[in-house]
Amino acid sequence: MNPRPVVAAAIVDSLRAPTRLLCAARAYPPQLRGRYELPGGKLEHGEAPLEGLAREIREELSTAIRVGEQVRAPSPGAGDARRVGADGAGDGPSAGADSAASPGPSWWPILQGRVMGVWLAEVAPGSPAPTAGGSHCSLEWVPLDRVEALDWIGHDLDVVRAVVGACGEAPLATDGPGLSE
Repeated sequence: MNPRPVVAAAIVDSLRAPTRLLCAARAYPPQLRGRYELPGGKLEHGEAPLEGLAREIREELSTAIRVGEQVRAPSPGAGDARRVGADGAGDGPSAGADSAASPGPSWWPILQGRVMGVWLAEVAPGSPAPTAGGSHCSLEWVPLDRVEALDWIGHDLDVVRAVVGACGEAPLATDGPGLSE
């Protein structure tokens, strides 16, 4: 049986003109305490990725997000990541080849044989500021040009580099509300 997929949000200060990324320092386990990750978590059985992402952000950060484009893992042999909307439409040669709404080649390989879907997001208008809960010991808004200097967990640094690259392109917002509640 395959491990449950993971979803994560690359929460930026603005999908229209991002300058900072919300970086979350793990609270546990002890060997990961203080190392950084993108907030998110494992999907529940039968849960749609964007529903799971909304749930995880509510549970971990006590806020809601507006979801933007998916940050796709590079295709085999490709040198960069691609962005794709939640509908599977994207900007690269392999964009749309699989649905962004389910695990596939657009998802990032991470530890223990898991895959992670990553979406750009911003705090939803009218929602409270994110707060560190039990999963994280701290949250920091870090300028995009400094996020790579943090101590990231596992393969997250590759994902963060792709996020920073995607933030250099515009627009990052998708059509429609894309709000998690």
